[in-house]
Amino acid sequence: MKLNIKYLSFLLAGAVALASCDKNEPNVFDDKDAFVAFDAVSVTYAEDYSKDGATFKIPVTLASVKGLEETVKFEVVTPEEKGAVADVNYKLLSTTGVLSFDAEHRTQYIEFETMTDGEYTGDLKFIVKLLPTETLPVGSESECTVTISDIDHPLTFMLGEYTAASTDFFSGAPTSWTMTIYKDAEDDHKVWIDNIFNNAGWAADDTRFYGIVSDDNTTLNIPFGQESEYKYQGTTPVVLLGLTAEGNGADTGSVDVKIVVDGSNVTLDFGKEWGFWANIDGAGWIGLVAPGMTAVKN
Repeated sequence: MKLNIKYLSFLLAGAVALASCDKNEPNVFDDKDAFVAFDAVSVTYAEDYSKDGATFKIPVTLASVKGLEETVKFEVVTPEEKGAVADVNYKLLSTTGVLSFDAEHRTQYIEFETMTDGEYTGDLKFIVKLLPTETLPVGSESECTVTISDIDHPLTFMLGEYTAASTDFFSGAPTSWTMTIYKDAEDDHKVWIDNIFNNAGWAADDTRFYGIVSDDNTTLNIPFGQESEYKYQGTTPVVLLGLTAEGNGADTGSVDVKIVVDGSNVTLDFGKEWGFWANIDGAGWIGLVAPGMTAVKN
């Protein structure tokens, strides 16, 4: 299907979220409502051969006014699928399994040591759980999932930030921007591309589009017609179209991007036939990239 750019109505520069303010007086926190919780429910760190033996910490906070004296136990649990193995993929340093809090120590840390197994296992996980006491409940953030990002992924060489470049579709002036490639959680030949459409205001984990890398790692195929996970006004996705120099768009077909590796340098050559048009049907476009795009890994 061919679309023409002359039918576009306007450029969406971004979304504005309005927040209402509560005019009521805030409730006064009472220590009878004190609880302990992780500062974050998920943490990710990457394997790094140069940093084996480094320490990473997971913060845990006891929320109270006076700073209660309390002892909280925790445990480490291995998931059945893609579970990280203790003393192979990580090492627990806080071996007592106990955290002690008081007025001077409202936040404590569960400490681990990084380890690299040297095998391609995919990302692995383990879960740290806080255990309630007789006097202190745990908050909703009672579990923290730790993900170990596998450095041995076969596409590690091409993952990361790139400086993308093309020409402005309307003026023909050179333009460049930051584009990032992420691995897929399940498919080791699939990648997700953040900000392929040159609009940082719309770049997010729910507006990424995928590509498939060939078995020999020389070509990245990006299909047209992909729909974003994000839905404008809750109903309409961003659609990634192919864009010609004449302003015609295609929602079928694909582009084959050449992956050029020279030592540690990686360059993506998108060719001169297709650029990209990121469009929201009935609203407008959020990004236009003219044919001739390239991207160099930072």
